[in-house]
Amino acid sequence: MRTCVLAESKTFVRRLACLGAAVLTLAAAHPTSAEARQPAASRPFQEGISFATWWSGQYATPEADYSLSLLASTGAEWVALIVTGYQETPWSTTINHTGPRTPTDDELVQVIEEAHRLGLRVMLKPHLDLEDEVTTGWWRGHIGTSFTTEEQWAAWFASYRAFITHYAQLAQQAGADQFVVGTELLGTTHRADDWRRVIADVRAVYKGPILYASLHSGEETSINWWDAVDFIGVDAYYPLNDNPDENPTVEELEAAWAGPKATLSALSDRYGKPVIFTEIGYRSTAGCTAFPWDSWRSGRINWVEQAVAYEAAFRQFYHEPWMGGMYWWFWSADPWASGPCDTGYSPRQKPAEDILRAWYGGTPRPVDSVLLPAYDQALTVYQDGLASGWQNWSWGADLNLGASVQGGDAPLVAAQLEPWGGISFRRTSPFSTGEYRWLEFDVRGSSEGEPQLRVYLETADGVRLVAAPVNDCRHIAGGHVEAGVWKRVRIPLQDLNPDGLPVVRLTIQNASGDPSPLFWLDNLRLVAAREPAHRVFLPLTVRGGQ
Repeated sequence: MRTCVLAESKTFVRRLACLGAAVLTLAAAHPTSAEARQPAASRPFQEGISFATWWSGQYATPEADYSLSLLASTGAEWVALIVTGYQETPWSTTINHTGPRTPTDDELVQVIEEAHRLGLRVMLKPHLDLEDEVTTGWWRGHIGTSFTTEEQWAAWFASYRAFITHYAQLAQQAGADQFVVGTELLGTTHRADDWRRVIADVRAVYKGPILYASLHSGEETSINWWDAVDFIGVDAYYPLNDNPDENPTVEELEAAWAGPKATLSALSDRYGKPVIFTEIGYRSTAGCTAFPWDSWRSGRINWVEQAVAYEAAFRQFYHEPWMGGMYWWFWSADPWASGPCDTGYSPRQKPAEDILRAWYGGTPRPVDSVLLPAYDQALTVYQDGLASGWQNWSWGADLNLGASVQGGDAPLVAAQLEPWGGISFRRTSPFSTGEYRWLEFDVRGSSEGEPQLRVYLETADGVRLVAAPVNDCRHIAGGHVEAGVWKRVRIPLQDLNPDGLPVVRLTIQNASGDPSPLFWLDNLRLVAAREPAHRVFLPLTVRGGQ
């Protein structure tokens, strides 16, 4: 008999308490969605979220389609679609947008079409980064700062015009609703004549509204050619908190916005154009309001600070008549890149998402019921042997169906997988996942290391559905497969098959480009859910002195 560690068994009460505290903290902090949205009904406020990947091919995956549908469910009406080109150094004069970290044109067109199908409008936002920003410390703000001759400037702007007009033409052809001509290139924006030429070239091929995304705290006020674009774009990572070790309140953050808000209001008034926050965002980490621009800083998870920062920004800017909108940074094309265990910018599955939904008018985030597995309503795939009606279609896999492991005598699946190899079982006829709640199996690692695994289903015609990671705190205790410990993996079928399609095949794949260490599997099945026999109600309020 094996004892499995369940992801939910040890952490459920603790997470419930933490989330409850966050919700109680914020419950009185924001208005109802109807109150929040009312002013925007009479003006074109762009309720946006940035949608991003930095890998070619990822926008064309089922995961990206699923993630975009989740973004649309927040109530957002606009999406800023990110595509990034690269140059080697700050003094390079050539730009590459065909490498492995740049999504292809076909992918961008596909996302624009899918966004429109979901009722979203699209702002195409090309970025230009340096090839190696991690080890060099360079970033796009350094571009141009080393140029010493007009020949260098001329060569760089020629490359940049070719780069940006390529995407402007794509935006026009694909029907993008808005276009960004540049982002945070503050080492170049003092050259007004060159930027006016960039804008003229873009307008020659793209007929929709355009804007430039300036960096906060200096570039936005130094640009003197805002008259040439339709909106004043600002990436609004203004520091709002002097002490990263303290949790600021919504009211304290609102007060801290006073200076930047006055600057932006005056800028809008000077040029007679609305301001759009082309980016605004906070990581779910302690100190995020002190260093909102810092994507590398380490720190403990802090959902509440991120959420109150969202609330303060909405309170201060959503109702302002000179504001044209805001785009929250960011929502990943990988739906698993954010969640309760990460410290990144995305609001997905965090209290900040609830704030976002309230102001954008989305439906409240679904609250999972407390349900238990109903093992008398299960579709078994492998349990002490491959179940009747299933066939082994594995590839790139050294499998032993019927192995044993020290301390047990039941037949198991022992596996070592080649790069991207998979344990794959196919049923002789299609079946529905609708009557089941989870995909579930037990896994045990070895001393060779931790396998990186993902799971997905396929339809009868070979269409792969959404893949979900095994090594994730939502699916396995601690987020890791461990040596010598049996752990239960439990993944909601709604995430694997969001459209409820009939399926025939289940695959557990090596998600790494390296061979996997040895690991074992057992009790692979689809399981229904049942209500618990008894419910425990926890008090939400404790009165003083009682």
